[in-house]
Amino acid sequence: MKLRSMVYEDVPTVTLLDRVDNLRPWTEPMFYEELRLDSFCRVVVDETQTLQAFLVARRLLDEWHLLTLKVTPSCRGQGLARTLMLALIAHGIESDARTILLEVRASNQPAMNLYENLGFLSVGIRKNYYPGPTMAEDAVIMERRTDRKNEFNPF
Repeated sequence: MKLRSMVYEDVPTVTLLDRVDNLRPWTEPMFYEELRLDSFCRVVVDETQTLQAFLVARRLLDEWHLLTLKVTPSCRGQGLARTLMLALIAHGIESDARTILLEVRASNQPAMNLYENLGFLSVGIRKNYYPGPTMAEDAVIMERRTDRKNEFNPF
């Protein structure tokens, strides 16, 4: 597996992957806009250059906000999300950001465990943030400080 920057040619495949199990997927123009804005956009590809996972985060003042992260269902549990998050954390430290902020579905315990293992703390709830087939679901807001470089090091 190889981590690299997302390029415009990845967008159709990224958009298709984002539609899997997602009631509110992004559109191609949304991904193109993040690339145009020079957001932190990374993909993981296998040895045949098949896209397996992606992450998009945007800088807002002194923080990076994780906007979306997705792993191909057949590749889940292989550490791809961890690889992408470690890249974002390293980028946050290198870019002198103060924090990385994200929202995660309250029911997504595997993702919450990953984020906690990487030093993220729960700092709040966004009520009814995610649409659901029958009812909306809360988002847990998680934050990781990046300005205290020696306090936590996941590497």
